[in-house]
Amino acid sequence: MKVVLVDNLLIDEVGADGIVDTSALQPHLGLISLLSVLRRAGHDGCLYDPKLAFNAGRLTLSADLYRKMAQEIVACEPDVVGFTSLGCNFICTLKVAQHVRALMPGMPVLLGGPHATILDRVILERYSAFDVIVRNEAENTLPAVLAGLSDGGLAGIPGVTFRSGTGIRSNPGAPLIESLDELPMPSYADYPIEQLRLDSLSVEAGRGCPFMCTFCSTASFFGRSYRLKSAARLRAELDELHARYGIRKFSLQHDLFTVNRDKILGFCEAIADRGYEWGCSARMDCVDPGLLKAMRQAGCKQIYFGVESGSPWLQRVAEKRLDLTLFYPTLDACAAVGIETTVSFIIGYPQERLVDMEATLDMVGSCFHRSTPPHNVQVHLMAPEPGTRLLADFKDRLAFDGFVSDFTFPALEPDDSALVSASPDVFMNSHYFITELPRRRYITTITLYRQLYLLSPHVLSFLIDQFDGRLSRLVAEFEAWALARNIETANSDDVVAFCRQRLGPEHVATSLVRYMLVLAGIPDALPPASPRPTRSGIYKLNPHARLLRDIHDCTLLLERLADLLRARHAAEMEAGEDVDADAPLGRRRGAASPRLLAGQIEADWAALVHRH
Repeated sequence: MKVVLVDNLLIDEVGADGIVDTSALQPHLGLISLLSVLRRAGHDGCLYDPKLAFNAGRLTLSADLYRKMAQEIVACEPDVVGFTSLGCNFICTLKVAQHVRALMPGMPVLLGGPHATILDRVILERYSAFDVIVRNEAENTLPAVLAGLSDGGLAGIPGVTFRSGTGIRSNPGAPLIESLDELPMPSYADYPIEQLRLDSLSVEAGRGCPFMCTFCSTASFFGRSYRLKSAARLRAELDELHARYGIRKFSLQHDLFTVNRDKILGFCEAIADRGYEWGCSARMDCVDPGLLKAMRQAGCKQIYFGVESGSPWLQRVAEKRLDLTLFYPTLDACAAVGIETTVSFIIGYPQERLVDMEATLDMVGSCFHRSTPPHNVQVHLMAPEPGTRLLADFKDRLAFDGFVSDFTFPALEPDDSALVSASPDVFMNSHYFITELPRRRYITTITLYRQLYLLSPHVLSFLIDQFDGRLSRLVAEFEAWALARNIETANSDDVVAFCRQRLGPEHVATSLVRYMLVLAGIPDALPPASPRPTRSGIYKLNPHARLLRDIHDCTLLLERLADLLRARHAAEMEAGEDVDADAPLGRRRGAASPRLLAGQIEADWAALVHRH
C-alpha cells in the first residue's frame, strides 16, 4: 500500500505575509519514524508537510487552503491517508480530511496523535471523514492496521478505534514502546533537508513524562513511563545525520530530557568528542551546576524550561510543584557555563487570581533586568487540553470568543467558527477557561507582551523601570488606558500612544519604544538601495526607510544603556556575584546589522525627505 502521512500546520509557523518561519521547517519526528516502520513492513509511503507548500508559495492562509491541501494530498496517489493532529489545529485537520473524502470517497482515512487518542470515539461518531483512529504510539500498530484494511479485520489490534457494522468499536490497549532503541532510524530522507539547506535538525531523544501537571496532556499520550534512547543509539543517529547532511546542530526532543541524571551524563560522555551543538527541554529541579557543566562541555547550547507560573500557590494547585527559589540560581548556573535559556510562562488558569497573574508577570519582567537575560522569555495563554485533570475539573467553565492565539487556528471557511464554538468537547483548545479576571484582560496582556517583546532586553528593562520595576504595573496601567479607549488587542501604535501619554512625548523611554518598534517592522531581508536618481532626476529613499520626527538620538541612547548594563555587570562582580563580564547584552534586533543605518537630519531636510 502507498500511505501518505500528513503533518500538522500550526498558525504560529506562518507569518502575516504567508512566509513560514524557517525554524518550523523540520520533519515531523513521529511521522518519519512511521515511514521507516512502514517500509520495513513492505509498504510504500511519503510525507506531506503543508509548511513546505507554504514555503514554496503554493499555499496561503486563505479560504481555499483546506481544498488546496486536499488536492495536493490526493495528487500523491495514496491508497491510504494518515493524519496526525493536535487540538490547536484540529479544525484544519478535519476540514482537509473532509475535502480528501470528497475527492476519494472509498479511500481509508486514518487519524492519530494526542487529540485523536483521547477523543477517539466522539471524533468517529461525529465526523465521517475518518475511518480509523490509531491511538497512542503507532509504530507497532500501523502495519497491522494496514494489513487489517486489506482483509477487513481490525478486531484483534490493540489501541485501534474504528467503524464496524454495529457502530464504533474501540479495542482495548494503549500501545507504548518500552525500548525506543528497537525502532528503525527515522526516514529523514523523506524530507528535503539538502534542498532547504537546513543547518540544524530535530532528533527524538525519548518519550514519556513522570510528572502530573494538571494542564498537560503529554502523559495521556506517551504515558508516565520516562523513556530515553540509549547513549549509543542517540550518538548513532547524530553521527548518521552528520555524515549524510553535514549537520552539527541538533534539537533533542523530549519533554523532560534530564530526568535521569546518570543517563544524561552517559550521553554527554558518548558525544563529548563529536563537536556537536544541541539543545533540549528540562525542569529546573532536574538540573544542577555539575550536570549543566557536563552538558555544556558535550555541546549543549540551549535549554528550554517550562516554568508556567510565578505564583507558588498556583504551582501547587496546578501540580507543577516547581520550587521557584530555583529560578534565578538555575538561570545563573546556565549563564555561567554558557548555555542559553528559554523560559516559558502561562496565564489564564481557571483558578488564577490577580495576585497570581501579577506574580507571573513580575517574574517575566525580572528576566529583563538580569545581567544576562534569558535568550527567550515566552508568555502564553492557557489552552484547555483533552485528557487533563484541569479540563475534567473545569469543563463547565469553557467559553469561546474566536481569539486566535499561538495555540489556536484562524477561521478560514465560512462555517469554521460555528463548528468550533458548537463543539467544545472536541475543540476545547480553541476555547478558554472563565476565570475571576475578565477575558479582555488576558487578551490585552498577551497582545501587549507581543509588542513589548520586540524591544531589546535592556530597552524593555528600562521601560519597566518607569513603572516601579514591575511588569505587572506596566501591564495594569496599559490595560486601564486601553479600556478607556475600548482597545482590546494592542498593536505597536497603541504602545507608542500609551508611552506618549503616560511618560510624555519627550521622555527617552518613549523615543526608545518608538525606535525599537519601527526597527522591528523592517524586513530582515531588504533589497539593495540604488544610489541613482529616478527618471525625473529625484533621489528617493529606500522604500523601507522610516522618518521619525521629534525623537532623541536613539543610537546614542542604546549605547548609553549598554554602558549602564556593563556598569551593573562590574558592580555585581565587585560584590562577588558570578557574572560573565563578556556576556552578550541580549537581543537587540538589527543593532549590529550593516544593512541598517540611523542618523539625525535637520528639520528642513526632514521636510524634504517627507515630501518625496
